[in-house]
Amino acid sequence: MSIKMKWVTLVSIIIVLLVVGWFLGTRLTVKKYEVSSTKIEKEIKLVQLSDLHFSEFGDKNEKLLDKVANLNPDVIAITGDLFDKQGDSVPKALIKKLTKIAPVYYSPGNHEYDVKNAYEDDYKPFLEETGVVNLEDKTATINADGQKFQMSGLRSSANLDYDYPYYKEGIAEIKPQQDSQYYQILLSHMPDYFELYVENGFDLTLSGHTHGGIMRIPYTNIGAIAPGPQRTLLPEYVYGEHSKDGKTMIISAGLGAGSLHQKAFPRLGNPYEIVAVTIKPETK
Repeated sequence: MSIKMKWVTLVSIIIVLLVVGWFLGTRLTVKKYEVSSTKIEKEIKLVQLSDLHFSEFGDKNEKLLDKVANLNPDVIAITGDLFDKQGDSVPKALIKKLTKIAPVYYSPGNHEYDVKNAYEDDYKPFLEETGVVNLEDKTATINADGQKFQMSGLRSSANLDYDYPYYKEGIAEIKPQQDSQYYQILLSHMPDYFELYVENGFDLTLSGHTHGGIMRIPYTNIGAIAPGPQRTLLPEYVYGEHSKDGKTMIISAGLGAGSLHQKAFPRLGNPYEIVAVTIKPETK
């Protein structure tokens, strides 16, 4: 094969990969996980939604809502960046319909703190009025058809520095509210502090924020970048399932492309996703 043909072949392969990656990045998918615990006696079905960023899938998010409803969840967990500078009409309309499918639990992301006044004065009261449980540094004991477990939420921050103390302060507030006999789920927008979550006894952490690494090698956990605090290429905690000392963290690729300037970066090989987690009993 001539040098020219080799270059033509290489460029053709790159173009095909980009087209396939772009196509995958436009799809709404359901990513399913299973975890187990000796603390669980009866199966729990949980749906996680993250990083909406004003996105709509179908008319008034009909496609998204249909997929969530078909999963028949016991609980819906939202892990931040539901609201941002783009407005509130889309997230508010979605929330009103989600609460008719299953109980909704929420913890905020960094973009809620970018619009802090609106979040405090409008969005938080709206969530309360619609029946959403805001777990901002709080713990709720949930009874899902006879199976009790606890879910906590960690506040986020617009400050994306590793040394910013909000996450340690938040966990210090959560700890006294927990009962170790129950399976512990943490909703934390930032996946960066997985070791801290493990140290504090959370059996399952649900995170978002990274948008799956923006550009990801399809069907892998390898994403290109993580927007702070990791701020690195090929970050460790960017997507998928991670385990440490018997504890699990699941990072959602999210539902949005980001807000404003972030939308300039296309999602490649990185579908929008709904996360469905089944928590099963484990034989002692």
